[in-house]
Amino acid sequence: MNPYLKQYRQTQIDTTPKEQILLMLYDGAVRFLHQAKAGFAEKDIEKIHNNLIKVQNIITEFEATLDMETGGEFAKNLYSLYEFMSRQLTIANIRKDEAALEIVIKHMTELRDTWREAVKRFKAAGNSLNENTVDNYNSQNTNLYQTEDTEEEDEDDENMGEYI
Repeated sequence: MNPYLKQYRQTQIDTTPKEQILLMLYDGAVRFLHQAKAGFAEKDIEKIHNNLIKVQNIITEFEATLDMETGGEFAKNLYSLYEFMSRQLTIANIRKDEAALEIVIKHMTELRDTWREAVKRFKAAGNSLNENTVDNYNSQNTNLYQTEDTEEEDEDDENMGEYI
């Protein structure tokens, strides 16, 4: 990947409000899930595998950034849902089970839509997650786009400014 593009992406991640990064990750997860589904239709094992791994990496990031103390029962339930989806993705990948993938698509799409509405309402009230003093997020330890250089990344570049 072009080093300037890589630096641009990192700068964009570092300066984008956290609520927008969250939505970008959900959108990416849903997009990768649909690409994996297309891989099933095309009987392309590599496409299925690569996209499911990308979604699992996003789910791992979601799990790692959950604040269990502040989030309480909500955070615990969300963590459990992430774990469930991760297990379903493993089943989909190992057994090439499209039904397991469909379950994750349903849940991930619902989560994305719910978060999108929550962020919309939160921002409409004049708030920003950047103002949250409880937030312990460390952007230096986050590599959101850590993937191999592929042609797919070039397609993703078209959507990089969607939320900014």
